[in-house]
Amino acid sequence: MSEMAVLVIRIRKEQAGEYERLFQQEELPRWRDYHQRGLFKSARIFRSAFGSSESDDIANYVIAVESEGEGHHEHDNDPGFRSFNERADAFQPEDPLVFGGEPLFSVG
Repeated sequence: MSEMAVLVIRIRKEQAGEYERLFQQEELPRWRDYHQRGLFKSARIFRSAFGSSESDDIANYVIAVESEGEGHHEHDNDPGFRSFNERADAFQPEDPLVFGGEPLFSVG
């Protein structure tokens, strides 16, 4: 069974580069591993260039992951992810928005 998770992570703009480097060094290799093992069908992150919640001092990052089986739960309980997430929390002035569920429709 497939599951979608979408998160909006709000990072202080002056720390955006540091967050991106941390993500690239620590979380991206984990995503690749989960994808190779078939636990993630796809995983993407982008820095929002426009939207309804933009501000001068916050950079919004949107994360969308489609996982298979227990992929989402395995990732969330991964000690490496927990360590990364704890450090990433320090860049966030507020809690992320988190949404998840089973896909209803899909193309591509």
